[in-house]
Amino acid sequence: MRAIKRYFVGALLVFLAYSVGVSITYYAALPVPSALVGLLLLLFILFKFPSVEVDVSTFVTGPLKHMSLFFVPAVMGVSLFWDEISSNALAIGLAIILTTAISLLLTAQVAQRLLVKKDSLNRSETAGASSEGAGNDQ
Repeated sequence: MRAIKRYFVGALLVFLAYSVGVSITYYAALPVPSALVGLLLLLFILFKFPSVEVDVSTFVTGPLKHMSLFFVPAVMGVSLFWDEISSNALAIGLAIILTTAISLLLTAQVAQRLLVKKDSLNRSETAGASSEGAGNDQ
């Protein structure tokens, strides 16, 4: 029963973040994809409330296992515009390589900071628990 609750809470958070991202993008007339705004909002929620990380990860595990299905429409779109793609292959290739390198670098930096922060929180909780136990012995 708890797993079902976590699944639905995670689904609610993901879809709520997406919906708010769509609303923000629409009403503020932002020139960025609404899904990106929703992801940034979800990232903010996860930073602010780390306890919901388990709920979100419970929900997103299923779709991530079948991520390749989400790329079928994009692959079909490539076949429709093959002439334009082949005439701009160098520019497209450079853009893909540069954006991939930049996104990997940023992801690694954010992950490193999160892991260091999480590790320091775990160490401080462990140290606090051991000092409380030592105080009770005396």
